[in-house]
Amino acid sequence: MPANIKKIIRQIFLLLLMTTMGCYGKPSTPTPVATAPQSSPSWLTDITKPSRLAFSRDGGSTQTFEMPQIMGSGGGMFDYDGDGDLDIFLIGGGDYPQSSATTQVASRLFRQEADGQFVDVTDESGLKNTGYGMGIAVGDADNDGDLDVFLSNAGDDRFFVNQGNGVFIDHTSVAGVSDPNWSTACSFVDFDRDGWLDLVVVNYVDYFPGSPCYDRSGRRDFCGPKSFKGTADRLYRNRGVAADAGGPQFEDITVVSGLADAVGKGLGVMCADFNDDERPDILVANDMEPNRLWIQQENATFRDEAVIRGLSINQHGQAEANMGVVFEDLNGDGRFDVLITHLRGESNTLWQGEQGGLYHDITPQTGLGPASIPMTGFGVTSIDLDLDGRLDLLIVNGHVKRPGGPLRNSLAAVDFWSEYAQPNQFYLQMGPGIFQNELELASSFTGTNSVARGLIRGDIDNDGDLDLLVTTAHGSAQLYRNDAPRQGAWLLIRVIDTNHRRDAYGARVTVECGDQKWTQVVQPSSGYLSHHDPRLHFGLGTATEIKRVTVHWPERGGDIVEEFTDVKLNQSMVLRRGTKKE
Repeated sequence: MPANIKKIIRQIFLLLLMTTMGCYGKPSTPTPVATAPQSSPSWLTDITKPSRLAFSRDGGSTQTFEMPQIMGSGGGMFDYDGDGDLDIFLIGGGDYPQSSATTQVASRLFRQEADGQFVDVTDESGLKNTGYGMGIAVGDADNDGDLDVFLSNAGDDRFFVNQGNGVFIDHTSVAGVSDPNWSTACSFVDFDRDGWLDLVVVNYVDYFPGSPCYDRSGRRDFCGPKSFKGTADRLYRNRGVAADAGGPQFEDITVVSGLADAVGKGLGVMCADFNDDERPDILVANDMEPNRLWIQQENATFRDEAVIRGLSINQHGQAEANMGVVFEDLNGDGRFDVLITHLRGESNTLWQGEQGGLYHDITPQTGLGPASIPMTGFGVTSIDLDLDGRLDLLIVNGHVKRPGGPLRNSLAAVDFWSEYAQPNQFYLQMGPGIFQNELELASSFTGTNSVARGLIRGDIDNDGDLDLLVTTAHGSAQLYRNDAPRQGAWLLIRVIDTNHRRDAYGARVTVECGDQKWTQVVQPSSGYLSHHDPRLHFGLGTATEIKRVTVHWPERGGDIVEEFTDVKLNQSMVLRRGTKKE
């Protein structure tokens, strides 16, 4: 029997199995604890035009089918000028490879004004990416109280230092972080806990421009990762700011750290403590290959423990097309879980965190499987949309290859990019770890097809709930305001390490209300190629008062634990290490 027929039969079998059975022969359609609200105006309102956020990414030539064009790019929400509201950075596209004769859409920085509208300030800010943009990481790399920006490219990366007045300078050559490979996800993390933010850069395939690939009907199409070799990811240690250097300097420690021991085809990254030993680790989501979970050892080197900890492959023993990553306590049991989005024909996969830093694929028991199989998921985030105390999931989708089939192949006059477009998805959490695919509640978000890639969360209007920004491989970025009916209280916390004058990346924060607890980690780089609002948002449901907020401050030699009491509900606040709340 031909291999492609076997693959189709296997996918059909798995779809039927996941639809009808759970992991151990139990029904996979769980009984929800709550009932979904009745149909009402969309919980998410498209405010792109009213806010004057005018940005459209050009997917580039439809004749060349260059792979970086279909992979799209992410974006970021961060307060670049320190005025208290979130600004937006969007990454451009165009033809690949770049040349003076090709069409390019530059990356753009939009400043939010007092009236909630956005103004393009790219030219005056100096934040200009000259490469073919992919991802973004934001952090105060020089501990001077403002935010610096790293941009990953399909080609040489770029690093910009904030001068403190909303103006950036290109510090790439001095910093030593340029990488000629095709870089994708990136993240700041103080892995050695010396107070300086280090940098992880995930690399994708060793791509050759002009490589021809075809779909099942023989038409030219975008190539997939199996056509190319993987590359090694990079780890840069921050050596601080030397005299007259103008910014931080980094040392490439990829080899000595152990990350060079394996290559992969990385698209997603999450830097956090995966095994509860108070040392940051690195999860890399690889496309159509096993994931890597780089666990930090006592000597500050890393060892891949994805296989023994359960995060390498799914429960069927298969490596998947891993893309966007979420690391949250999704079911409220006090342990962090992992969700990764996947290609059409594979379900998005949820690994439940267990004691001892182990993870178990429980996708069929969650309600997430069947609805995700027809989709190609990229950007993903978990937020409590309606403040009921349970995290919901939002995922943006878009094909990387034509879906094919007799009907699609007969549409001779179809718009090129529409063949790759798909709807977004909203999964409402109905009970602990049980999700329901909702089409109507957020119809403005789920009802429009696009070739979506990045999904960024942040409280764009500072009203106590989280809003969303969607980027695309081709088309306009979309900004959605959260208008969900509020089912409970909330708390929005910015966590500042006063020892280093910056957001405390890696800090764990627990909010206690009665016998309920919610825990999150400060790590704004997650999802797909994107940077989120670094503030932690907690939906607190029916809580009437807060018992305490506990912060585990990252520190070399072990966390420093601090409790904050007399915290009121329904407020945005700043917690500073060693001081009382503001």
